[in-house]
Amino acid sequence: MSSLVLTADTLLGTPTIGSTEFDGKVFYNTPQGTQRGVIPGAQFYRLNADLAGANVTTAQNIFGVGVTLSTATVYAFEMVINFAKTAGATSHTAGISFGGSATLNNINWMVEGYGISTSAVLIGLTNYIAGYSAVATNTTVTAAGASATVYWGAMIKGTVSINGGGTFIPQYTLSAAPGGAYSTVAGSYINIYPIGASGANTSVGAWA
Repeated sequence: MSSLVLTADTLLGTPTIGSTEFDGKVFYNTPQGTQRGVIPGAQFYRLNADLAGANVTTAQNIFGVGVTLSTATVYAFEMVINFAKTAGATSHTAGISFGGSATLNNINWMVEGYGISTSAVLIGLTNYIAGYSAVATNTTVTAAGASATVYWGAMIKGTVSINGGGTFIPQYTLSAAPGGAYSTVAGSYINIYPIGASGANTSVGAWA
């Protein structure tokens, strides 16, 4: 039995389609375009420090970045996000949307987590939230809250079918400016990876 052993080296400055790379810590491959990902091809982004938002009612970038997705491709994604603020007591709700330049054939996602709360550590069914959406436009995911110190967070999983390639940006929107900005809390992350071509059912494995 033979094996393929890769020697640790500096990653390519520009990823090449079909390349497999090893930097001494992580194996990577590039399935499409410049989408270098952790094998099995996932693109992953995690905040190492809190990301401050703004005291506004327009859509805000959850992670401060967007990911570039390819034309005619279906992706699966998940993200775990937490938010916190310590000022402003104007009542508001919070919603999730997906912006960017990519055009979508369809999207389907579910959310589960905790709604607007005054506690940073919430265990149990108090303020529990769960829901479903089949649109990329803003979907309210919390009840209203009007405390200065507020926390909310969610685990979101779904799939998205891309028509025209471009950026895909997870966003949150507040129904009213609270009087103090939220921050996306360090450790929040998103993971997204291609699972097939768009335009038909995605079948990977021995399905019959």
